[in-house]
Amino acid sequence: MVLDKGAVLLVDELDSSLHPTLAAEVVRIFQDPKAKPRNAQLIFATHDATLLGSEVLDRPLGRDQVWITTKSRSGTTELYPVTAARPKDSENLERGYLRGRYGGVPRVSGGEIAHELSWQKEKATA
Repeated sequence: MVLDKGAVLLVDELDSSLHPTLAAEVVRIFQDPKAKPRNAQLIFATHDATLLGSEVLDRPLGRDQVWITTKSRSGTTELYPVTAARPKDSENLERGYLRGRYGGVPRVSGGEIAHELSWQKEKATA
């Protein structure tokens, strides 16, 4: 088992099949020294912003543990820590992330995708 051996567990989309409460518990296990006597590590990708919040899940991630990726218009990906945005100790990271304060959010406005799809459909039938 990863925890017993002190291995690194890499998970893409930790939240894809887990309720947010269970995902938060997985994160907490990897932060508990008693559960990981050989310093196992969890590295994961997620879109679950609730792991950043303190309202419901008691913020299982410290802000120094959160890294964001942003895709440029040229297609390259930039990886940087959320601490680069200098959030205050009391700042709600979930809210800040969802509002785009730290980057890493899609560049799309409300209704833009539906508009583009209808435009493409009109173009195809013309």
